[in-house]
Amino acid sequence: MKKSLSLGSLVITAALTFPAFVTAAPILGQGLPTDNVNLAGGTVIDFESTGVANVPSLSISGVTFTGNTNIEVDSDFAGNYNTRGTFHMTNHGRGPDSFRFDFDAPVDAFAFLWGAADYDWTLSAFNGDTLLETLILSPTRGSNLGDYFGIAHAGMTHAILTGDVIDYVFIDNFTVKSADVSAVPVPAAVWLFGSGLMGLLGFNRKRAQSAA
Repeated sequence: MKKSLSLGSLVITAALTFPAFVTAAPILGQGLPTDNVNLAGGTVIDFESTGVANVPSLSISGVTFTGNTNIEVDSDFAGNYNTRGTFHMTNHGRGPDSFRFDFDAPVDAFAFLWGAADYDWTLSAFNGDTLLETLILSPTRGSNLGDYFGIAHAGMTHAILTGDVIDYVFIDNFTVKSADVSAVPVPAAVWLFGSGLMGLLGFNRKRAQSAA
């Protein structure tokens, strides 16, 4: 009997400590990326501390930005085309037509304000060499409603954003967040497993008592 109770306790403990279930999902909306439940309380990179820059790569708050040409930060059209504040990342319509975002530590969600795009772009998230998720970013053109795009998926190490043609685009308020495990409910399947096993243990206990 003591063995059965001990095993039952282990089942409950396993259910409570089972890794959080994270569902892959696109992140998109209007406003700010932190308005999205996946990014509330996340780290926001607004490029305000960067000032004007034209460099091969740029590392800020745990994210390294690179492109197939230099990464540029400027104040052109500040406050328009889904930019906020004074500074933002841009390609000035001459490249890059490929951006790469490398995370110092794996993240479970990221998104950014996306402005002025006249064409579709493709956002792909990876864990190492493994493709996790892909999202098509639709044109935002002259919108200034705060259109943002991103991906929620456990364990993303980097992401790549590519366009098929040269397209004048803006990126601002790049936001990243790791999962808050304590806030994510344990999958129902785990509880079902625990309940079923507890029922089986109870049945075996009754049988043992009857036999005695």
